[in-house]
Amino acid sequence: MGEKMKKSAFILSILAISLAACSKQKDEVPTSSHSEATASQAAIASEVAPPTGDTAETSLDWAGEYKGTLPCADCEGIKTELTLNHDKTYELTREYIGSKNSDNKTTTKGKFTFDAHHPSTITLDAPEDNRKIFVSENYILFLDQNGDKITGPLADHYKLTKE
Repeated sequence: MGEKMKKSAFILSILAISLAACSKQKDEVPTSSHSEATASQAAIASEVAPPTGDTAETSLDWAGEYKGTLPCADCEGIKTELTLNHDKTYELTREYIGSKNSDNKTTTKGKFTFDAHHPSTITLDAPEDNRKIFVSENYILFLDQNGDKITGPLADHYKLTKE
């Protein structure tokens, strides 16, 4: 029993010496170099640190090809393929099914951005009239002109599925 006490006292004394040495090192650091070190560490951390919070851009596998048929006012539907690339470029192909127009297939290429205020929304550039699209896991939804989800009986038809 006496030996256990000695071991405990020895461990406690080593712990006390270690803590005293650590706190003494902290006290010996001059204030100006401490703040300089902290500032340089913060600068390095901000360069390497990923953005805070999960967004569609950082947490989803959004790059890929999405396909589906969108509603059409004067045809049977618009067969739509949208390819989103990692470099934030896109290719959008539309084929108007049952259209009497001879030019029933169009392709647009451009760039897109993630919306800072709505991180799950991308905006296609000017050639696509800044069209907004909601990005989710394995599908996208075309949004209305205000950037809101389309409602009503055809709402589900504005969804393209990732291939």
